[in-house]
Amino acid sequence: MKRITSIVIASLSVLFAAGAFTSNLHAQNEPGVIFRVPFAFTADGHNVAAGNYEINLVSNQYLMSIRNVETGEEQIFSVRPEQQKAIASQGLLVFHRCGQRKDLTEFHIPGTRLYSTTIAVSLAKSSEFETCSPDETTTIAAR
Repeated sequence: MKRITSIVIASLSVLFAAGAFTSNLHAQNEPGVIFRVPFAFTADGHNVAAGNYEINLVSNQYLMSIRNVETGEEQIFSVRPEQQKAIASQGLLVFHRCGQRKDLTEFHIPGTRLYSTTIAVSLAKSSEFETCSPDETTTIAAR
């Protein structure tokens, strides 16, 4: 009897784990928000060329995927979830100018009060830090 009970419990555990795995896969396969970014930018210290990108949260609110629509190349970045006062009607990307580059700093998720903030890379030089301007932003709406 104990053997049958342990087999049933093990089977149920496998079913629950499979269900959780399937829901994670489903979250990863949901379509993201498409943006046309007309300039090169950085995200989490990585250079990203200008182009059309599909951006999505991957399986949780702490990872963001940026996939080039033309090439299929995909990069995953760590983000921090935040809340805003108003519900975003469309997807938005927010970039801050830092010297000659533009850093992706926010991804606003359409239809929610949520947005993701990219985790800034610490700058090695103080002179580079001085050229960054949090006041100079560029915002791009989803297509």
